[in-house]
Amino acid sequence: MVLLGFIAVLFILFFSLWISARRNERAPKVIRRAVVLDKRVRLENDSPSEDYFFTCEYENGEREEIEVDESEYGVIVVGDTINVIRQRKLLRVERVV
Repeated sequence: MVLLGFIAVLFILFFSLWISARRNERAPKVIRRAVVLDKRVRLENDSPSEDYFFTCEYENGEREEIEVDESEYGVIVVGDTINVIRQRKLLRVERVV
């Protein structure tokens, strides 16, 4: 009986994740061009994890700090122009060459 309950919970969790991914795929992509003004790394005291951030300024003068992957953080430098791509809850950054 416990095993059936565990399987049911896993099925519900998988199904909800699948639904969320489908919504993200169907959402329109919003692409905004920005310039990277600053970069920073947040280190947690009790954890080996690091979080990476860019402070960017969009073409309309609006500024925003966004969290990025370590791979994006290492490739992009202050002063680079980037495309900030949002698709519902997903966020991605591309360097403009």
